[in-house]
Amino acid sequence: MKKILLFLIICSIISCFTSKDNSEKLLYGESKKILNTLQDKVYINIYMQGDLSPNFKVLQSKTKEILTKFKKFSNKELDFEFVSISEKTNDKANRIYNPLSSQGIHPIWVENNKNYHKTYPYAVVNFREQSLPILLHNSLFYDTISELTEEELNKSINHLEYNFMESFYLVQQKEKKKIAFLTGNGQLDTINTCDIRNTLSKFYDIDFFDLRSFELDTKTNKPDIWKQIERMKKYECIVIAKPSRTFFEMDKFLIDQYIMNGGKTFWLVDGTTANMNQFNGNLEFEIFENNLEIDDYLSNYGAKINKDLILDQKCVKSPVYIKEEIAYLNWQYRPILSTNTSHIIGKLEDTLLTDFVSSITITQSDKSTILLSSSEKSNNKNCGEKVSFDIVKQTQSSFTGKKISAVLLEGEFNSNYSEIKHEKIKVNIKSNKMILVSDGDIIANLDNPPNFYFPLGYYHFGRNVFDGNTNFILNSIQYMCDDEILIKLLNKTKLNEKR
Repeated sequence: MKKILLFLIICSIISCFTSKDNSEKLLYGESKKILNTLQDKVYINIYMQGDLSPNFKVLQSKTKEILTKFKKFSNKELDFEFVSISEKTNDKANRIYNPLSSQGIHPIWVENNKNYHKTYPYAVVNFREQSLPILLHNSLFYDTISELTEEELNKSINHLEYNFMESFYLVQQKEKKKIAFLTGNGQLDTINTCDIRNTLSKFYDIDFFDLRSFELDTKTNKPDIWKQIERMKKYECIVIAKPSRTFFEMDKFLIDQYIMNGGKTFWLVDGTTANMNQFNGNLEFEIFENNLEIDDYLSNYGAKINKDLILDQKCVKSPVYIKEEIAYLNWQYRPILSTNTSHIIGKLEDTLLTDFVSSITITQSDKSTILLSSSEKSNNKNCGEKVSFDIVKQTQSSFTGKKISAVLLEGEFNSNYSEIKHEKIKVNIKSNKMILVSDGDIIANLDNPPNFYFPLGYYHFGRNVFDGNTNFILNSIQYMCDDEILIKLLNKTKLNEKR
């Protein structure tokens, strides 16, 4: 009898340890790190309450389950409550209203077996004076939807951990980090960067910064260079998206000193001026360089963008007019670039939609990591050669191999202006990051005047979206802004979704 009792006690103890281990495995390491470093108590209101459809009841239950786990691992008080919303006012008309509209929270109607359920699929994370709403259903696009499919339900459940952790991470920031899209050198305008700025604005404050718009020195009444550098230093990262006009020496000096002061730079630069409009009724056009005067400048930091075009057998189809009819043919000048899955930025094996991509030459291999490249079945054409529609009829038999199209440079950087002796000029920084991409169109969404734009990565022929464009840009900027924990969390969430 004693042996049986002892056996039961041992089994009970083992069960407790096993239960704890399994519980811990249910949360990602990054999640536990965020929960263990909360600065103060967190309170969460979940508005997914009341008359719910069956699958939203499952989502409600899973939300409660995961928040209960969060409480266990949090180093600070973390509490939550499911809240029913009263939509009636006290006025004589007794009108219905939405008390959460000021927070950007709006209900949806869920149809299930001809029944309609009014649902608020949101939670709000409250931290000190800050609050941040979370959308709990990851496929919400309409005011009225059908009951969640099993795939939609599982996706929403799978993203719960990431969505809450992202909010815990962001709500604790006293202020968002700032990012600037540079202007002054013919960069993409507000319309063509609209989609990616909407994505980035969830994490960062986004500005436009004109390099050539100076404050004047009150003594000399001339542009104040040093004040301009100070203005730039407030930005964690600057984005240089598809410039088309030459960089003046002053432009380059300002960016150089921004880098020497710790600023991160994201260059998306075309090596040539090639675009489809240059056919202009002809069957070919000559390739000309995009003369920005930054070749030696970028080489000093570790890489340069070549004056060529990549041709890749792994490409998308593009429309070609043949006898007044449109034919969609493989267009090798729009290679489908692949990410480097050994680096956190490209871990998810994304592919990106492009247009007239150049290659990159690395000049300092000790601090470079290739992020994007074409396939093994690639060649290139140089300036002075022709882009011709004949390419669609030709069969390539030999290839020169993969071409680099994006590179991360990190480590020590030396100034391009170290020979100038001035007490305010910084000539070196021991540790910094920058990324070079040899296609400005990677970040550009197509506009459809007058009131609509296509999402980033939209592909007309397939009527689908290449998610890789947005993922790559967001990951790149988060990596440079030291928000790697969010990339790791989202990567694990998406990898889990694919299983």
